[in-house]
Amino acid sequence: MNERSLQDILEWVVLGLLIAVAALVVLWVGGWLFTFLGTILKGLAGIVWALLRVLVPVLIVAAVVYFVMRFIQKPKTA
Repeated sequence: MNERSLQDILEWVVLGLLIAVAALVVLWVGGWLFTFLGTILKGLAGIVWALLRVLVPVLIVAAVVYFVMRFIQKPKTA
């Protein structure tokens, strides 16, 4: 049988711990990045929402005016 020495076992344990620490660091940095990205996207969504609150009523009024003018200028057929 292939027996492992105490040094081999300790090396694998240390390697596993280093991998676990590296994974936790990656998750921690990823959390910070996603928090920052979320803040940016939330601000962008606020800007888009503010624009839509103004533009939608303006576009509705423009459409009504367009259709009224088109109806008025339509030639009358006898």
